[in-house]
Amino acid sequence: MNKPSLSGKYQVNASIDINAPIDKAWKVLRDFTDVTWAPGVKASHAIGKNEMGIGAGRHCTLDGFGEIDEYITTWSEGEGFVYSVTPLGPLHNASSRWWLSQTTNNRCKLDVVFSYDLRFSFLGQLMHALIMRKKLETSLPQTVAAVKTRVEAGVINADMGEPQLTT
Repeated sequence: MNKPSLSGKYQVNASIDINAPIDKAWKVLRDFTDVTWAPGVKASHAIGKNEMGIGAGRHCTLDGFGEIDEYITTWSEGEGFVYSVTPLGPLHNASSRWWLSQTTNNRCKLDVVFSYDLRFSFLGQLMHALIMRKKLETSLPQTVAAVKTRVEAGVINADMGEPQLTT
């Protein structure tokens, strides 16, 4: 499947090369409901019965930003997914695409796009310019770096029947 396009007026992008085969990276990404390892996520849990695939949802508490719900709208097993995000501050109609591509036998690339529109007219534009855009441009690269670290260290959710790194 080709990477799906996103429709928001604004976008923040981040990508990173991962020193692991795509299937190893996918094992980390497919665990959609638990993202407490991501910078800025204080808590996350599943919403509903599905933990992966179209319709799976998660509720996240973000450090200093409130709470959001996210629901998978596109799923391509072994490659990536797209999820919608409930409104947060001036951001609405938000979605995010997480997509893997194999670069060599033992390396892959993760491309992430966060796409959104703004609400609240002038006030929303001001909040976006002063706070939200900078926060997104900082946090998205930190999050993809955390994925890289997690994959390369072999940390995979124990619930998925995979080994988990212990320290």
